Order: sequence, then structure tokens, then C-alpha cells
Amino acid sequence: MMSRPKLTISTRALVCQDNDLRGEIYVGTGTVLHPQCRVWATGGPIMFGSGNIVEENAVIINRGPEALFIGDNNVFEVGSVMEGVKVGNMNTLEVKGHVKPGTWLGDECVIGTVCSTNENEILPDRTVIYGTRDERRIFTGSRVGQAEVHKRHLEYLMQMLPKFNHSRMSS
Repeated sequence: MMSRPKLTISTRALVCQDNDLRGEIYVGTGTVLHPQCRVWATGGPIMFGSGNIVEENAVIINRGPEALFIGDNNVFEVGSVMEGVKVGNMNTLEVKGHVKPGTWLGDECVIGTVCSTNENEILPDRTVIYGTRDERRIFTGSRVGQAEVHKRHLEYLMQMLPKFNHSRMSS
């Protein structure tokens, strides 16, 4: 029998009930955990900052003894897998993207659809992994407007998800 997670949910965060949460998890202000996501703190705790989005079938696992810190305004899209040790701010793991064990993500990184990092990799800020060979480059363009799009996405989720899903409270 699986034990209940030790779950701390901040104000204005939304954690849907129909998901798989294990271990010690802290959900920061304005973070959204969709139904059907998996957040497993089987080693140390998982600590979400504010404004993160974890979509359906996304998996976040911390097997290590140390806490996994996830910064602010990150998006874990459908079917993505996060097994790394640290996540900065404003990163996107696109559909079925994979951050392998031991990896650190800087800020504003993008792991493209079906792309993955190497194990134990440190990605500098604004790294983009893309293509069938997991090619890498540093994004030098403007991200003006990205924060506003993310904010509107969160507002929409906060309005719509409670209409169709039950939410969890801190345990």
C-alpha cells in the first residue's frame, strides 16, 4: 500500500487530485499540477517555486538524497520526464522531452520535443536542445512577451481546471 505524500501547497497553487504524488513535495505559489502528472520524491524532497506548470503525463522524479529545487515559471509539457538535480527559472521541457539524471538546467532553457539531455550535464542559461540528434545552441534572441504568455496560460489553467477536476489540500 502506498503512503500518502507529505504535501505542502502554497496559496493560489492548484494541485489536481487525479495524479500520482509520492514523498515530500512543496508546491509554490501559483504552481499548477495537472491531473495525471507524476511527482515522485522517492529520495529527497521536491520543492517547486512559483508559477510552474506540470502538464498531463509529465513525470518529475527525485531519487537522490538532496532536495530537487525547481525554480519559477517552468513548464513541463505532456509526457516530459525530469530526472535532473536542479532546475532554474523559465525553462520549458517540451512534449516528451527528457532531462536525464544528474543534470542541472540553467535559466530559460528549452528541451525540444522528444529531445533529451545527457546524464550529469550542466546546461548554461538559454540552452536549446533540438532536432533528431539533440543538437545544442545558445538562444540569443529576444524573449520579450514570453513572461506575459506564461502568465496568461497560468490564469487560464486556474480558471478552467477547477471546473472539471477536484483539487488537493496540504497534508
